[in-house]
Amino acid sequence: MWVGLFIGFIIGAAAEAWGIANPETLIRLAKWEDRLFVACITLGLAISTPVLYGLYAAGVGFHFSPKPLYVIGVGIGGLLFGAGLAISGYFPGSIWMALGEGRRDAVYAVFGAILGAATWTVLYQTPAGQWLVNTLNFGSLVLGGKHVDTFIIQPFSGLTPIDLFGISIVYAIAMFLVAYYTPRYKGGARSCLRENIERRSTPIEIQKHMDTARYLTDGGLPYNDKSIAKKMNEYYATESNVTRWFMVSVAGIVGLTVVLEMFLHQIFGESTTDSWIAGQLFLPNFKYSQIVFKGIGWEPFSDIGTLMGAFFSAVFLTRRFTSFRNIIPPSWAMRFGNNEAIRFLGSFGGAYLMLFGARMADGCASGHILSGDLQMAISGLEFTAAVFAAMLITAHFVYRKR
Repeated sequence: MWVGLFIGFIIGAAAEAWGIANPETLIRLAKWEDRLFVACITLGLAISTPVLYGLYAAGVGFHFSPKPLYVIGVGIGGLLFGAGLAISGYFPGSIWMALGEGRRDAVYAVFGAILGAATWTVLYQTPAGQWLVNTLNFGSLVLGGKHVDTFIIQPFSGLTPIDLFGISIVYAIAMFLVAYYTPRYKGGARSCLRENIERRSTPIEIQKHMDTARYLTDGGLPYNDKSIAKKMNEYYATESNVTRWFMVSVAGIVGLTVVLEMFLHQIFGESTTDSWIAGQLFLPNFKYSQIVFKGIGWEPFSDIGTLMGAFFSAVFLTRRFTSFRNIIPPSWAMRFGNNEAIRFLGSFGGAYLMLFGARMADGCASGHILSGDLQMAISGLEFTAAVFAAMLITAHFVYRKR
């Protein structure tokens, strides 16, 4: 169980260095202005999925965890999650990273997340909750097979584990093409991966990199010109004549760490911890709480590790630790001003919607989008599509100019 601290530390430190702890990063994703998350996730899948299924075809055992495909509940949950993400700028896991980075609005997001998880705990045992999880429930399906036991993905009739590996190769190629050809910035011409390979950037991309460095370090700790923070925040991000493999390599680190988790017979998830906390504090006798208590693994440990890893990175590597000062995300400030109470309300309310949707869908950005899509889970692909649709629509209306 304690290995979860180490695993969470790696993911928290890597993701904080990338910038995921800053809510502006995900708000800009929702506004479709900065698509680094898309490149990192798809590149991580391209690297890790063939590794997972290649080792499985060779006889290595993994703790598979594709979520069940109950179409209506997963779809509605994904829509709620995407709307909450666009408003708050947080994933369940990035809330813990933001606490490690010293972000004040993340404190309010924690309470919103726990309340959202508690709401699903109450709804789950009602007829409406049972209808959501049982209607059109096709079980835990992946591309080419079905999850029939903790350690077994059973290929469909006529297929073998080798065939699943072949499907994963095709899947990886598709993910790589998305990562390679999707421009990072709105108005830009290249993805980070393509910039690294071609070693050139347009003036718009250089300006966007500099703007990114500014908001990532806003309110952070000072650093000198010879520090690693200088290189991580400015040099690798803004120079057009050097490679920026550091930013792209985060994708491989996170993806392969999830494969390692599955090899260690655990699953990667973040939002389960909120249901566990809600159950322990308020709803211990509810049916959903009992399910969580029975099935939870090292998720609370990995969340603590995520916080610790982000804190380590923010203090000793990137120097982005904000000491819980009032730092308002620029996109939020442009739309709603610098009123702290309004930002806290958005952080709380968005996190509430996000966690309510995550628990309804039985997974979040970690359980569905990262580890689910890594396993080629059909429920994960549906959830991802619903999240992006709701995220883009919500951001269009929430952040449009007055």
